[in-house]
Amino acid sequence: MQKNYFIIIFFLVGLFYSNAQEFSGTIVADSIAEIQVNIVNYNNGLGTVNSKSGKFSIPAKVGDKVIFSSVKYEPYTVEITQKILEKENHQIILFLMVNELEEVNISSLTLTGDLLADANNMDLEPSLSARDLGLPVRTAPRLTVEERRLYTAASGGPVGVLIDVLSGRMEMLKRQKEYADLEQLIAKSESLVPNNFFEETLNIKPTWIDDFLYFCSQQENFKSTVNKNDAFVMIEFFQQQVTAYHKFKNESP
Repeated sequence: MQKNYFIIIFFLVGLFYSNAQEFSGTIVADSIAEIQVNIVNYNNGLGTVNSKSGKFSIPAKVGDKVIFSSVKYEPYTVEITQKILEKENHQIILFLMVNELEEVNISSLTLTGDLLADANNMDLEPSLSARDLGLPVRTAPRLTVEERRLYTAASGGPVGVLIDVLSGRMEMLKRQKEYADLEQLIAKSESLVPNNFFEETLNIKPTWIDDFLYFCSQQENFKSTVNKNDAFVMIEFFQQQVTAYHKFKNESP
């Protein structure tokens, strides 16, 4: 009987070590030495950040989805395969986030090149707008980058939608939008507390602050707490989570 127990234990230990693989590589992006990219395994909730040289390493197994995101770069998702795990230095290329300029009204004023004449002829009344000309006026709220991508994928007609669904693109875009919304919420929560709060009050290492914030964001009442926009409420929430976070880190493989 004892022999069977030893066999079972040996099998479980071997299974554990066979699954404890690392997805590692280097992030290639503009100004990566000055920017920290949040790297999160969507499946097991573990997270990390890159070094100044862009290198990273995070526990992962086949089938996991690892998300790279920051304020400066567009989110990027990698679905882990055995081939990726076997490669020692996988390169992740991130692109700068493109910010749209606000809309401006173009004046109908014609300049002659003569500064005095143009100044005398300048009409200081409001310039014409699309509404004044009887043109359609945009009333819908401005979409984010992720919302525009999702809308484009969903409005490509029956054939386009079918192709996107079969290729997994729709699911990827939905995940990117969800994560972009989460990033904004996490950034807002961090802005509500003092700069040194996490290090001095909660005793969290600087390199693990982003990981702690992501852990807190997975709690049920995180969103409602942030939306109260109250620094004292936010501080109390973080203090309630820090013990559970340290326990989670100690139990993680």
